[in-house]
Amino acid sequence: MDLISLGLTPKRSKKILRVINNNRISLTIKNEFDKLNSFTKSFLANQLGAEQQFKGKVNDTLLEAFQELYYLFDCENFRFEKVSNISLIKLTQIYKKVEEVGDADNDTLSKTILDIIQRYIILTTALKHSDSLIYKTLVLKSQVVYWESLNNSVVNKLLYFVQTSPVKLWTFAVDIFTKTKELLYQSVATEEETHLDYYLKIAKNLYRVVESTFAKAIHQETPSVSFLAIEKHSIQWYLNAIKFVVKFPVTVISREIRAKLKQINEEILVNTGDIDVLLKCNPDDYLSALPSGGGKGNHQLIDVIDKTIEFDHKSYSSTEEPSFLVRYWVVIAFVIFYGPSQSRKIYNNRDEILHWINYNGVEPVIGFFKNWVVRPLYEMLDILRSNSDVTITTKDSLASDVTSLETMIYEFAKDNHIDTTPAQINQDVKNGDLKIVMSRYEDEIKSPIKYLISGSLLRLILIQVQKGKVDGAVAINGIDKLLKSQQLVFGIVSISPSIFILYQVYQYLTADRPIVLNGKQLNIICLKCLNNIENLLILLQAEHQATYGGELLIEIINLLVCSNALIPLELKDDWVNDLNALNDTKFDISTKLDLVQKIWNMYGPYFR
Repeated sequence: MDLISLGLTPKRSKKILRVINNNRISLTIKNEFDKLNSFTKSFLANQLGAEQQFKGKVNDTLLEAFQELYYLFDCENFRFEKVSNISLIKLTQIYKKVEEVGDADNDTLSKTILDIIQRYIILTTALKHSDSLIYKTLVLKSQVVYWESLNNSVVNKLLYFVQTSPVKLWTFAVDIFTKTKELLYQSVATEEETHLDYYLKIAKNLYRVVESTFAKAIHQETPSVSFLAIEKHSIQWYLNAIKFVVKFPVTVISREIRAKLKQINEEILVNTGDIDVLLKCNPDDYLSALPSGGGKGNHQLIDVIDKTIEFDHKSYSSTEEPSFLVRYWVVIAFVIFYGPSQSRKIYNNRDEILHWINYNGVEPVIGFFKNWVVRPLYEMLDILRSNSDVTITTKDSLASDVTSLETMIYEFAKDNHIDTTPAQINQDVKNGDLKIVMSRYEDEIKSPIKYLISGSLLRLILIQVQKGKVDGAVAINGIDKLLKSQQLVFGIVSISPSIFILYQVYQYLTADRPIVLNGKQLNIICLKCLNNIENLLILLQAEHQATYGGELLIEIINLLVCSNALIPLELKDDWVNDLNALNDTKFDISTKLDLVQKIWNMYGPYFR
C-alpha cells in the first residue's frame, strides 16, 4: 500500500482526453463530423446570398439558432479536438429554441437546417458520452489496482484497518445514537414507575441496543464467530477466541475489499456494455444508442442530453480510496501532539545535531574521497610519471658496502702475502666467492687464541661481518627493485576498495527500477493490460463470444494511458498505431492475435 504518494486519481486533463479521443468510436464520430461539416458548407454555398434566400422562408428563431451553432462549432475552421470542450448545456439552450419549429414549419429548407442542428448535437452528445464512459471506466480500473494491491498484503490490510478505524467507530457511534434516540422516544415513564425505575429501564434498553448492534456488526463481518457462542469454554474455545481476535482486522478489511471490487467490476461491466453498444451502432442511429429518459419526439434529444450530463457528473466515491485525511490521520495526529515540543527540542539542540551530522555523516564521506579516492589516484599518477620516491635503501649504499669489502679483502691478502689482484677480488666478490680469506680462516680457527692475539682471526671475522652486511644489502636492494617493479600493481590494489564502493553506489543510483505513479507500479499494470487484451481477443475469436468489444477498447485505452511514461518518444506513434489496429474492424481476430505477438516482441522489454 502506498505510504508516500497521495494516491490521487488522474484528473480529466487535456492529455488524457487526447488519448481517449484516439479510439474507434471517436474516429467514427470524427468522420461523421467531417461529412456533416462538408455538407453544411456546401448547403450554405448553394444558398447564394444566404440572408436574402433564408429571409421569409426560414423561421427567425431557427435561423438564429443555426447561426449560433455554426459559430459555436467554428465550421469555417472546424477542429475536432475542440468539440470535447463544447458545453452540452449550451447545446441544450440552442436546441430548446428550435425544438418546436419542426412541427410548425414543414418546408424543406427549415427541415434541412433543423436536421443539421440535430445532427451536430447528436454527434457531440455521442462523443461526450463515449468520453465519459471511457474516462470513468479508466477511473474504475485505477480503483481496481488500488484495492487489489491492498488485498495482496496483510500489512497493507492492517494499515488500512488503522486508517479507517475512526470512520468505522464514528459510523458505529452514529448507529448507536440513532437507535438510542428512538429508544428514548419509546421509553415514556408511567405513573406507577419511579424515577429510579425509569432510568434503570433506559439503562437496560441502552445496554441491549449496544450489545445487539455490536453483535450484529461482528456477525456480519465474521460469521464464523457464531461458533464461539455454542462451544464450551474449553482450551480449544480459548484458542479459537484468540485466533478470532488476531484475525478480526484482516477479516473485516478482506470482506470490505471484496465487496468494493465486486461493486467496481459491476460498474465496469455496465460501462463496457454501453461502450460496446456505441461500437456496434450505426452512426445514423446514435440517438437510440444514447441513454434516454423516455422522452418522445423532439423532447427525446433533450432527455438524452440531460442523461448524458447526469452521467458525466456521476462519481464513484463509495469505491474510491480513502481521503488524504483518513489515510494520514495518524501522522497528522503525531505531528499535532509531538511536533511543537519536538521542534523546540530540535531547535535547542541544533548545534549538537549539526555536529553529529557533520562528524558521522559529512566528515566520513569527505575522508573517504580524500584518503581512498583522491590520494590513491595521485599516487597512481606519480607511478605512471616515474616520480615515486618510495624505496627501502638509498641509491649508493650497496656500492659503498661492496667497495669497502673489496678493500678489506685486498688489504688482508696484501698483508698476508697472498697472491691476488684487485680485479680478481672484485670478480670474486661479485660472485660471492671468498675462498681467498675463507681458506685462511679455516686454518687460523684451529689456533684461535694465537691468531686472536696476533689480530689476524679477528680481522677475518670482521671481513665476514662486512660480507654479511653486503649480502643483506643485496637482498634488500633486490626487494626494493621488486617493489618498484610492482608499484603499479600495489597502486591498483590500494585503490580497488574505493573503486568497488563507488561502482556499487553508481549501480544502485542508476539501476532500473519499476516506475511508480500514484502508488501504482506501471509496468505491472501494462503487463496485465496486454494479457487482458490477448484474453479478450481469444474470447472474441469464439463465435458465441461477441460482447467484449467495449472491454477491449477500455483495455487498449488504459494501456495507452499507463504506458505513456514507459514507451520512448520515438516509438509512441508506432505504439499507438499498433494498439489501435487491435480494435480495427478491417482485421480479423487471427490477424489481431498475430499483432499481439508482435507487440509482445517489440514492446515487451519496456514493461519488464
